[in-house]
Order: sequence, then structure tokens, then C-alpha cells
Amino acid sequence: MVYLAYVLIALALIVIGVIVYKKIPQLRMIDVTSIPKERTRQVKEQLILQKFNRKGGAKLRSVSKSTSGAVRGVSRIGRRAVQRLYRMEQYYQKLKRNASEGQHAYNSDTMHKLVGEAEALIKDEEFIPAEKIFIDIISHNPKSADAYEGLGNLYIKSKQLEQARETLRFALKLAPTDASVHASLGELEVAEGNDKVALEHFKKAVEKRSKNPRYLDYYIEAALKAGSLKDAREGIKALKEVNAENKKIAEFEARFQKKKDAYVSKTSKSTN
Repeated sequence: MVYLAYVLIALALIVIGVIVYKKIPQLRMIDVTSIPKERTRQVKEQLILQKFNRKGGAKLRSVSKSTSGAVRGVSRIGRRAVQRLYRMEQYYQKLKRNASEGQHAYNSDTMHKLVGEAEALIKDEEFIPAEKIFIDIISHNPKSADAYEGLGNLYIKSKQLEQARETLRFALKLAPTDASVHASLGELEVAEGNDKVALEHFKKAVEKRSKNPRYLDYYIEAALKAGSLKDAREGIKALKEVNAENKKIAEFEARFQKKKDAYVSKTSKSTN
């Protein structure tokens, strides 16, 4: 019975995989200077294809590597894998049906409502239905940097950092001066331990939105971690002007002073 379950699951996955791969073209991320309809459609399809590869492939490997366990447990894994592949195929077909992209675009009120629903799901760590909402928005509004950014932030929170990077980079191509997109990219770099790169993104966010306390908080934190005393000092000064009663100012100043003292001490030793 166990071996029969393995065989049935493997065959189901292979059949669905072949169907999906035949229908989805080989795509690549593009250098976007203008966003033609066809290229935008390809980017959307690529996001779905990559998701299929990662999730479907991971499930297939987990089944193929299983060498023990009850038929019931194996069947549950197989059902989830098949259901996931089926959902991705449905999504692809839905996007294909939107032959004229933008023709059925959501208005701002609808988008605001859908984004709110997705963000609420993310807070509850319901990542798959939230992802579904963002991809649905993108299928109707293919040039929405906000939707790509929301999807990228979802991937950060669900620890899918490679996918987050690709999605947020595309959001940045759509909106290269958007402070929020730079802040999201900064959060991604922080998650990957790239404090200096994160600092550059937070700095750009602050340049665009100099009175945003959250961006200033990120900016100062990244500056302290990256060891940039100049940026940390400027950030603390700006935060004081925006909100002098901010409780984190004292903490930031103490950390700044500690790093400054260490720098002065190191400099003094090197000159003696």
C-alpha cells in the first residue's frame, strides 16, 4: 500500500507538472525603461512560474525523499502538493484570460480594499491567500508598484527572500523614486544582513520623506549597525526635530556615543 501511494502521488505530480510547463513559457526578468503590455505580462507570469517551481518542486522532493511513514501521512503530503499545483495552474489560466491588460483595471477604492485585506491576512500569517490577492491585483493593474511592493513585503515576512528581491526590484523599476519601495528594499537587506546596502536604501527613503518617523528609525538603526557615525548623527538630529519625545532617541544617542568613543579610542591608538 505504501509503495502504491508513492507511485500514485508521483504520477499525479508529474502529469500536472508537464501540463503546467507546457503552458508557461520560459521567461526572464527584464530591464524596464518603459513597460509594454507584453513585457509586463511576462513578468507576472514569471512570478507565478517561479512560485510553482519552488513550491511544487519542494513538495515533489519531500515526497520522493520519504522512505518511511504511514500511507495516510504520505497521502496528505501528496494531496497538498497536487492542490498547490492545481491552484497555480488556475492562476495562470486566469491571467491568460485577461487578454487586454488594463481594460478591467481595479479602481483606487477597490485596490485599497484588496490591499487592506491582504495586509490583514499577512498579520495572521495567512501568506498564501494574501499572495493570491496581490497577484490578482497585478493581473488587473500590471503597472501597480504598490501591489508589487506589497507582494515583496509578503515574501520578506514569509522568509522567501530571493523572491522578495526579484519582486521589489521590479517595483523599483516601476517607481524608482518611491520612498516606500526603498524602505522595503532596506528591510530586505537588513533581513539578509547587508547593513551598508540597507543604509543606502533607507537614506533614499528619508531624502524623499524626511519627516517620516519610521523611515528615520530604520535609517538610524542601519547607520549604527553599518558604523556610519555621520548618518547616525544626522538621523538622530532629524528624529528630534520630527518628534522630540520619541522614546528611542535616548537609546540611539547612547549607542551613537558608544560607537563614537570606540572610534576615537581606536584612532588614538593607531596614531601613537
